[in-house]
Amino acid sequence: MSDNPSRILFGQLFEANREKVYRLAFKLTSDRQRAEEITQQCFIKLWENMHKVEEGQDVFPLLFVFTKHIVIDETRKLYRERKKLSQISQNQTISNDNAEEDALLRKEFNQHMHKVIEQMPEQRRNVYILSRDKGQSNKEIASQLSLSPTTVRNHLTLALQSLKRELMVHYDMETK
Repeated sequence: MSDNPSRILFGQLFEANREKVYRLAFKLTSDRQRAEEITQQCFIKLWENMHKVEEGQDVFPLLFVFTKHIVIDETRKLYRERKKLSQISQNQTISNDNAEEDALLRKEFNQHMHKVIEQMPEQRRNVYILSRDKGQSNKEIASQLSLSPTTVRNHLTLALQSLKRELMVHYDMETK
């Protein structure tokens, strides 16, 4: 038999819990497609943590926590994206008097962002660019760069924290 014990146990856990996780994700999101994606992400997290699972252990409480965290993270991401779109929409309604000044500020902001991104370690910069500029998912980036999705998420988190920190320092100094 070519399957290792972890793979066999994972298969059993997947079959025993897949529907429960899907129903939970659907209940939290009311969206079948998102529920399916969340279910997949949840079992990827389980696979990454199989070394912590013992045979005979009820893993649904762990899957419940994984599912809840994934839904919360995705909800936050959607909220931020909608908020950003709203801000962009509001910025487009700026009067012509402020348009030139706004363009200069955006140009300065974009230049500073580009400078901060270029100073990031190569792997972090690549992950950030693939995620934000190219619109790829963490899973796609992980596959393309031969990294785990968790490593991609960590790089992206560090990149965003670095950008936030650098931009806050830059603009706080500008206002003083």
